[in-house]
Amino acid sequence: MLTIGVQTKGIVTEQGDITKGFQKIANAGFTKVDFNLDAFLINSNVYAGKLNKFFDKEIPELVTIFGKYKHAMDMYGLLPSQMHAPYPVYVPGNGKATAYMQGNVIPKSIIIAEAMGVPWVVIHPFKLQYSKGKEAEKQTNLEYFKMLVPLLKQCGVRVCLENLYESVGGRIVEGVCSDVEDAIWYIDTLNEYAGEELFGFCLDTGHLQLAKKDPYDFIKKMGSRIKVLHLHENNGTDDTHQLPYTFGKGEDRGADWEGILKALKEIGYKGTLSFETFPAMNSFPHKLSEAVLKVIYDTGVSMAKQIDNI
Repeated sequence: MLTIGVQTKGIVTEQGDITKGFQKIANAGFTKVDFNLDAFLINSNVYAGKLNKFFDKEIPELVTIFGKYKHAMDMYGLLPSQMHAPYPVYVPGNGKATAYMQGNVIPKSIIIAEAMGVPWVVIHPFKLQYSKGKEAEKQTNLEYFKMLVPLLKQCGVRVCLENLYESVGGRIVEGVCSDVEDAIWYIDTLNEYAGEELFGFCLDTGHLQLAKKDPYDFIKKMGSRIKVLHLHENNGTDDTHQLPYTFGKGEDRGADWEGILKALKEIGYKGTLSFETFPAMNSFPHKLSEAVLKVIYDTGVSMAKQIDNI
């Protein structure tokens, strides 16, 4: 049966006793975690150009800090399946913030991943197609991710690009890597350049919903390039990151979980069923957090069994 994981955001605190959150995760039954490094530099602040000083720390200090998180995971038999790097990496209209994210935050994120034993770091590609055109978006992304190859080889860490959406004129539209052919092109081109499989794909089921993409078709075409998952769903119009099955069945409502699980089976997916459902945790009173985690875990077990039985 596939392993089941959950993100640390909203569960593991960045202050105080970090072991309590990992204990809750383990007690619920999870064996894998998606470590939210992005919790240390919040995306809304990055977009606003309000960068804190956390990633100004020298590498030895950062390695020491996150060594404590690794130790806490080890205490409860948890392994990282992936890490979510801070984002956005390209900050519209703010060259200084963009340079800081690209030249400081992301390289240090990769080094932190190495120290924590994280195999895959999810880095959001740049959203440029509605401001500079799709070709400019492709070339800018390609140039940047190529620059990371020497560091990735040095650290033994690999990168996943994620399918994103955008909001344009008050409407949700497809973003970078939402077109499956584009996503395939990115992964294959970068791996060809690297000379080895340094790049994979993070499939975000909620983002597929928002971009109105058929998940079965998308997964089948991406195939073995899919290395990690962000499992969650929404109402078809807002990126609410709720539990699977929250919105039921029906057009533009809940995700097509039957199609998703069938496609994962058919491509031979061997990774972790990892849930990106921190807003669901925040929707309930704190005293119910352990019960909610158990529901998320049990949902993962049910999905893993369904995949096995297909």
